Amino acid sequence: MAEQQISMEEFKFMADRAGLGMNQAELDHLKPIYELYLGYTAMLHSINLGSEEMVVEFHPD
Repeated sequence: MAEQQISMEEFKFMADRAGLGMNQAELDHLKPIYELYLGYTAMLHSINLGSEEMVVEFHPD
């Protein structure tokens, strides 16, 4: 998995836009966790599922 990082300024901007109102200590604590999941999200988005028809079935018991 390629390591992806964002600047603290960009991370603070995103948190402010989301209305989280976090202080610097909270941002410092959350940023590494965000970057970890950013990598996992990139892996999920890179999967090519092809163009298959999706079916949802409901089987009542």
